[in-house]
Amino acid sequence: MRKKHWSLVLVLGMLLSLLPQAAMAQSPNFYTSVIVSDVTSGAPVVGGSFTTDVSLSIVNNATPAVGIMGVDLYIGFDPAIVAVNDADDNPANGIQVNVSTGFFGGTTIVAENIVEVPCSAGGAAACVRLALSTTGAPVTNRTGKIATITWGGLAEGPTGIQVLTTDATVLADAEGGEVLINSTSVPAIAIQAAGIISGRVERQGVAVPDLDGTLVVAYNAGGGVIAEGTTDGHGFFELSVPQGGIYLVQAFYHGYLKAQKANVYVVGASVNVGTTKLLGGDVNGDNNVNILDVVGIIGSFGAGGMLPADINGDGTVNIFDLTIAAGNFGKTGPTAW
Repeated sequence: MRKKHWSLVLVLGMLLSLLPQAAMAQSPNFYTSVIVSDVTSGAPVVGGSFTTDVSLSIVNNATPAVGIMGVDLYIGFDPAIVAVNDADDNPANGIQVNVSTGFFGGTTIVAENIVEVPCSAGGAAACVRLALSTTGAPVTNRTGKIATITWGGLAEGPTGIQVLTTDATVLADAEGGEVLINSTSVPAIAIQAAGIISGRVERQGVAVPDLDGTLVVAYNAGGGVIAEGTTDGHGFFELSVPQGGIYLVQAFYHGYLKAQKANVYVVGASVNVGTTKLLGGDVNGDNNVNILDVVGIIGSFGAGGMLPADINGDGTVNIFDLTIAAGNFGKTGPTAW
């Protein structure tokens, strides 16, 4: 019995002595991701444009903490289906994307910001290459945006947007070493045929040809902005949206209550939502016409220039602005289209 007892103690001791080595053999206690968001604005349609955000993430409890100081990023895409809209509209320095300091903070150093066709990395015919570093401290626990890409739809089909990781995208630490990328996340975005939502927006107290500048926005069922545009001098607008969707359309202009049209179903190539008239008098933009708005007009009565109380935009706060507000007193938006 005593011999068996000592044998068991010996075996347990050997197992315990192996635990530290087993722990050392495990992967580091950190997790990194390169993330391309779904569509954040606009519509992925032929002839339209839309945006996606690119983010980095690191979560770790490693000792010492693993920190990210830079990234050399390659995002591939199919140039027959989508193009990248130039962020600075300067063809002399190539096609670029909008860089954000949301992840690194401090001073962000941009070494590369260009669209490559063909892509210098394998796996895609074209790519966005973005190489960034920071003069600040290494990032040890953070998720943040590093860029926004505006895409233009060229033809129907899958965009092929992907993070290229094989001999391509790398993260770097403060010592100039490589930080393992644990995962990438990219939604499947396809370009669809465009549907058109058209209509007309009038503004109370304003006549043709001065109806330009009213903002019209189409939202999807989740509240995301799908398309936006402004009216021309006659009040007409067109928005390009994916066919087959159901949208909420709203019209905005400072000094006026919003108007909206719900359940706009774009089943075919074009849907006309008709004409709406925005009601004036909302000086403070709270979507209500009340005593605060009337007081604002009275307080600026007779003044000229571009003032919020100049509802009809004729250059002077006068009796016309006051009567518009008084006639709509107590009304709230959004009004029905």
